[in-house]
Amino acid sequence: MNEKYFFEAFDGLERLGPGSEASTRKAASFYPQQDQPIRILDVGCGNGASTLLLADIFPNAHITAIDNSETSIQKLHDQAGQTGVSERIEAMTISMFDMPFEEESFDLIWSEGAIYIARFTNGLEDWRKFLKPGGWLICSEISWLTTSPTTKAKQFWESTYDQIDTVEAKISQIQTRGYLCEAHFVLPPSDWTDHYYLHLEENLRDMRKKYEHNSEAMHVVEEVQSEIDLYRSTGEDYSYVFYVMKKQ
Repeated sequence: MNEKYFFEAFDGLERLGPGSEASTRKAASFYPQQDQPIRILDVGCGNGASTLLLADIFPNAHITAIDNSETSIQKLHDQAGQTGVSERIEAMTISMFDMPFEEESFDLIWSEGAIYIARFTNGLEDWRKFLKPGGWLICSEISWLTTSPTTKAKQFWESTYDQIDTVEAKISQIQTRGYLCEAHFVLPPSDWTDHYYLHLEENLRDMRKKYEHNSEAMHVVEEVQSEIDLYRSTGEDYSYVFYVMKKQ
């Protein structure tokens, strides 16, 4: 039942995690534009906000977008049709743990805020085989921005995601797994606040009114709210960081 309330908390959000059009475009700008057609794999595409941007940024690309949520994939299908790019986007309900693609079949693998599901180092290792020689992997990953985070932030993130680490450590992990780290940048605070938490909190306010006497729903509301509050008090300690890398 908790799952129902989590879905409701995130219902209608364009993005299911921190990010923005500006950050997506900035990350994509590091990939060298090419005249010939390219193949892109978008792993954990969610509702497809980034997928649709990639279709605009790379007009010569065929994009395979995968997510394990049928609802999200259907939303992407609908939006791709509305924006006239459905012929170039193949949206599929597939788990990132069971990708059926041929080895060395993609020029670029893209993943915003989702590689943590596979765990960062596992994703780097497991996805590498799908890249063509010299192919690129561009992903955003939660990272420490300091070597001495507050106790509050440290306790939350180390219990939530055991591979959280500093930017320097992440770059080292990239380099030791057969990639050259071409660039990296930290998502600005507005990617968390204006483009994500602002809309999420609107949903939480509606749910508080609707489920005032429903303890199960209110537990979900407060759980999501606590993560927002954590960012407001300790957000200087961590952020998503885009890592741009090339297969060696």
